[in-house]
Amino acid sequence: MAGRPPHPGSRTRPVRTRLRWTALAATAALLAAGCAADEEETFVPGDGPAPGATATGDAAPKASAGPSTPAGSGPRVERVRSAPGMEVVVEWPGGLSAEHAAMVRAYRDYVTKIWGAIATSGKDRSYLETLEEPARFHGYAWVRAYAEGAMAAKGTVRLYGLRVASVQGTGAEVDACIDRSGVRVTDAATGRALADQPDWTRPGQAVHFQAAGVRRGEDGVWRVTVLHYAEQPDERAKGCLR
Repeated sequence: MAGRPPHPGSRTRPVRTRLRWTALAATAALLAAGCAADEEETFVPGDGPAPGATATGDAAPKASAGPSTPAGSGPRVERVRSAPGMEVVVEWPGGLSAEHAAMVRAYRDYVTKIWGAIATSGKDRSYLETLEEPARFHGYAWVRAYAEGAMAAKGTVRLYGLRVASVQGTGAEVDACIDRSGVRVTDAATGRALADQPDWTRPGQAVHFQAAGVRRGEDGVWRVTVLHYAEQPDERAKGCLR
């Protein structure tokens, strides 16, 4: 995911924090079962609705977390304010075609909006517009885990190494690296960073690889349909270390 829920550590934690981490650990296990790819798994973007997708009947508006990237433009850095206190820094690659830029933008919109949802402890629900099943279910479960734990987040997420790995009909795979070392999990009520931060905020562990399946709907809008990730020390995640 854009940043997996915190895992409980082996050391003793204050009761209040430990209960929160326990709830998020259960969600992390669910996400791992639905989103994690084995090292030998080959990701193939689908050319139709994702397996198990459910039609909502709602036409989601085109999501845009920031300005578009002109096709063929050079590399640039974009800063997107996802929510008060939360920013996503996007390192755009150069030389993207108009179609590939639209695919990357769909993934960028998902990342920026779901961190906005986490930063507001689930109050901002616009991230759902960027997702289709089964990614929609997992995204909702991830955000809900923060809300139910009375947690939020603030800080900076960095998105880089973006590329369109493959295209198949109306589906494509977008690969990316995500650095969450600038994020701090907070108490949703006070906005203060928790004294005991999850392991994934620490340098090294904070960096992971993500492959997103995106699909162009009948309305012409690209949305994320499935997400795979690889964390340290997976070789794909190691490739994201700087």
